[in-house]
Amino acid sequence: MSTALILSGGGARAAYQVGVLRAVLEILDTNRQPFDIVCGTSAGSINAAYYVASAHRPRFGMGRLHHVWRNISAANVYDTSWLSVLRTTARLGAGAFRYTERFKPPSILDNSPLERLLTRWLDFGAMRANLRNGYVRNLCINAVNYSTGESVAFYEGETVEPWQRLHRHGEPVTLSLDHVMASAAIPILFPPRAINGNFFGDGALRQLNPLSPALHLGARRLFVIGVSSNKHDRGRTLRPIQPTIAQMAGHLLNREFIDNLEADIEQAEVINELLDDCALGEGSNPPAQKVEFLVITPSTPFDEMAARYIDRQPGSMRFLFRLLGAQGQGAGASFASLLLFDGGYCQAGITQSRSAGFLKALNNSSLNYQSPKNKKCYFCFSLATSLVARRYAAINSYCANRHSCRFVLHFQWFTCH
Repeated sequence: MSTALILSGGGARAAYQVGVLRAVLEILDTNRQPFDIVCGTSAGSINAAYYVASAHRPRFGMGRLHHVWRNISAANVYDTSWLSVLRTTARLGAGAFRYTERFKPPSILDNSPLERLLTRWLDFGAMRANLRNGYVRNLCINAVNYSTGESVAFYEGETVEPWQRLHRHGEPVTLSLDHVMASAAIPILFPPRAINGNFFGDGALRQLNPLSPALHLGARRLFVIGVSSNKHDRGRTLRPIQPTIAQMAGHLLNREFIDNLEADIEQAEVINELLDDCALGEGSNPPAQKVEFLVITPSTPFDEMAARYIDRQPGSMRFLFRLLGAQGQGAGASFASLLLFDGGYCQAGITQSRSAGFLKALNNSSLNYQSPKNKKCYFCFSLATSLVARRYAAINSYCANRHSCRFVLHFQWFTCH
């Protein structure tokens, strides 16, 4: 049964995924990575492409990726100069009175620094060699076609029949930097990318079924690394105030980056329950196969972390955040969290995945840790999985919240080769 790694989108929040992946490899205590299929969306596509390119020595690769994320700055991703911001503002104003394309900027920010960074950073030759040598079976990068409105899953690796569904399809290609840049092009903020005559943007847009590409590529076990703490943040209310542009934009982007993934996971859970309830006779073929998955999400909301780092951003970005109302907590800071490519902020996201360390399995033991009731929790796990000697074992995962415990993730199970 094939296992897929699914890396969701979320701009700078994707740093969290690196911490989880490093922990997975440490728990396995081997230099062999455990995934057959890797799917990346938006900023997750950058991590996905790098992961596959380093699949022949994954622990070393994830160490380098961690180093890059914790030392990244906004200037490595987009032009933060006042000249760039004022030029875009002037072109927007001029575009209201002139009808030539020259005066219509495609985005608010210029992400050409990111292209230069990824040109040095991503080795597509190594990626193709690892796919050819079987370290990973398929790599999939998702993007939206702005002309048709369809979500497109670009994939490379073993031969898989292309698929066509409502508003989405799979397309075998030779993956390149263009596909990664397109997938990571946050709408309005970053410009779309031209691929074969069409313009593509952020892969999270119109992606109604984020789990679908991995399933079409043959996966039946999914390891999903999300960037939302929604499951642990329900019930938190903020004082009702007039929403700012950033708050409304934050909700719209969270709808694309987070809600579709969580809704697809919830739907998969319901289908699994229905299949369990179907009492089929011996020898009968079930109408569908169960999908088993492990979902990893941060325990601390990213907007809370973002609020602590906004003042560290370049003056032009602080001005933009103030102008749009992306300050304080809530959806406004959630919007800012997408753009906080700050080493300290990214390191805080990475640290969430290993806030008190991870336990390694001994021999063939199955670990099952639960924090004692009414006692302080000493471990905060975002991931807890023991995978040894072809045996599947699992740890229920809990998070320490002062003197009470609560689930960090919804656990199904996980496997290795």
